[in-house]
Amino acid sequence: MAAYELRPFWDADAAAVCALQARHAAHDGADALSTIEPLPEPDAVRARVAAADWAAVAHDRNGSVVGWGLLRSWTEDDGTRVHLTDGYVAPPVRGRGLGRRLLAEAESAAARHAGDGPEVLGGNASDVQPDRAALLERAGYRPAFTMVEMEHDGSAVPVRPLPEGVAVRAAVVGDAGALRALAGRAWAGRPYSALPTAEQFEHWLGRSDLDLFQVATLGGRAVGFVAATRGPGRAEIDDVQVDPDVQRRGLASAMLTRTLGALAGPGATTIRLHTEGHDPAGARSLYERLGFRVIREHHRYRKPLTGAAGSTLP
Repeated sequence: MAAYELRPFWDADAAAVCALQARHAAHDGADALSTIEPLPEPDAVRARVAAADWAAVAHDRNGSVVGWGLLRSWTEDDGTRVHLTDGYVAPPVRGRGLGRRLLAEAESAAARHAGDGPEVLGGNASDVQPDRAALLERAGYRPAFTMVEMEHDGSAVPVRPLPEGVAVRAAVVGDAGALRALAGRAWAGRPYSALPTAEQFEHWLGRSDLDLFQVATLGGRAVGFVAATRGPGRAEIDDVQVDPDVQRRGLASAMLTRTLGALAGPGATTIRLHTEGHDPAGARSLYERLGFRVIREHHRYRKPLTGAAGSTLP
């Protein structure tokens, strides 16, 4: 370990850590089209670091970046404060304790930011990251739930009818408040969820392709929505929500088949989305019936936040 040092993250490090992960992408089984864990880009890394509670890079004696760590936190709807540890160590230097040190530093930062309510540490590892999963498990983390990433080949899907009385239109930015309230009703009581703020919903609609953002209404009230985007080489279903009052009436499948038809045009070779693997609301089952298949599992680990050792950073 003496060969590697940690220091706070500098703005110029964003390009270095992106280049590091791109260089080892094939070894890591990275998926450039992933909706959950794509290869990082400098602007996205800078945004993550700006919003983080703690961030550091690891470098060798020559000053070359060989890894990085980050901690960010949020409060879930049930009041639990989650401190998510994240990081990366280049394959040539794995197995030398650097990952353990980055994780310990992130846990120390979480302890310093702890409040008075229920607090947990979190960590993520996909099914192609056995070394990361082993690191978390050795540190006392245990699986809490799993997200699955799913893919559709873009082939035609018959459009299903809307429930009686329901109309569909394109979203407008002014829908943000109504759609947030709808999502809050749909998510009520579900574990591991955190409803975005009103400002986040408005920002989301403001940067969305509204032609691919459907809103379903019944009697003038928003009762469902499906949001999608197109990107280079793929399209993505960003979110699907249906008001509990009209669930199990075929509204989600009717909207999704319309969205899949809109995405099946030129430029969309695959269509991706992700959802909870344990299928609490039946979303995964619906996607499978429409032709989506699971291509990767992303496991979410947790452990209680207790005291942690102090930081060794300068």
